[in-house]
Amino acid sequence: MGVELILILVVMVGLFWWMSRSARKQQERMKEQRDAAIALGTTVMTNGGFFGTVVDIDGDAVTLESPSGVETVWLRSAIAQAMDIPFAPAEEDERGAEDDTQQEATATASGEDAAAPASSAAEDLASSSENEDK
Repeated sequence: MGVELILILVVMVGLFWWMSRSARKQQERMKEQRDAAIALGTTVMTNGGFFGTVVDIDGDAVTLESPSGVETVWLRSAIAQAMDIPFAPAEEDERGAEDDTQQEATATASGEDAAAPASSAAEDLASSSENEDK
């Protein structure tokens, strides 16, 4: 009975050692991929989901430019991977514009006025401020 217990213990220790070793190797591989992806002009994604193009690298500080042209500074470790920005295909954009046009036409045909809710909210605000003055 004692030999079986020692054998099980040895197998468990070996399994834990092997799992930690493989996890460490995987982390090193991911770090190497990330470091290879960080080069000037590369489009990357951060761990937070921000997409940007690398415009400057200064040690651990990496400057990313967003599609709108705003530059932000990120830590090198915050960059997850090189990845193109997943814009919708042009045909999906066209379908979305057609759906918006159809919704506007339906609202107009049913007599709804898009400006009505905004104007009534402005009237409510004006009347409440008049009541406060009194």
